[in-house]
Amino acid sequence: MEPGNYYATPELAAAYDADSAGRRDLDFHLELAAGLNAVRVADIGAGTGLLCSMLAGAGHEVAGVEPQRTMLDIAQRQEHAAAVLWLHGTAERLPAGWADLVVMTGHVAQYFLDDAAWAEAAAHAKRALRPGGRLTFEVRNPSVEAWRTWPTAGRSWPARSMDRGAGPGTGNAPGRGIVSTEVRREGDLITHLDTWTMDHSSWTTTETLRFPSKEAVLAGLESAGSTVDRIWGDWDRSPVTPQSPEWIFLTHPV
Repeated sequence: MEPGNYYATPELAAAYDADSAGRRDLDFHLELAAGLNAVRVADIGAGTGLLCSMLAGAGHEVAGVEPQRTMLDIAQRQEHAAAVLWLHGTAERLPAGWADLVVMTGHVAQYFLDDAAWAEAAAHAKRALRPGGRLTFEVRNPSVEAWRTWPTAGRSWPARSMDRGAGPGTGNAPGRGIVSTEVRREGDLITHLDTWTMDHSSWTTTETLRFPSKEAVLAGLESAGSTVDRIWGDWDRSPVTPQSPEWIFLTHPV
């Protein structure tokens, strides 16, 4: 059987928010939206809609676009889901000139696997912005080589911050399930193959992420007509160093 898509597998998608209390990016984006006085926020790759729901609960107008129907079904059951404009599809579905802030959380930016795809996504984000609007997103710092920690013969799940591109589990959740992971690298593309077991059920999924250079990220933004305001190295807003786990970008149209 061919490996499936984690986000399209109901039993796995249902565990996506299991470790949400440990996701430091949620508070970061809530604080950023408030600090920018963003009335309208659009989330590209909204996943289970947790951040969208939290933003709506904080009083923002929110649009969430998500290509996987399984994830979108979960999103539409979040606490403040009724206040969110949900869109099934990709960034091109966002209304033009609508948002004060566009976000890509959970390493969604790493799902654009070549320069052309990234430039197109950045262009759609720019198109969705009002004058003076901002785009924020993050990618993992490739020099840290986070993928080297992913291979495992079996760990408990759900046991991770299951954000997109997070890689396999790193914690313990006794009595749930086991995930085993194999990792393959090809240039700046990292593919991981995961086998998930729980009770008498098993699923195999795979995904490929891009770990682009900073030059590639900036070139895509420039192609889309955007430039960088700030880059942080972690969710505590610390500056970027060679050992920073993240590159967190805040950008604006030129």
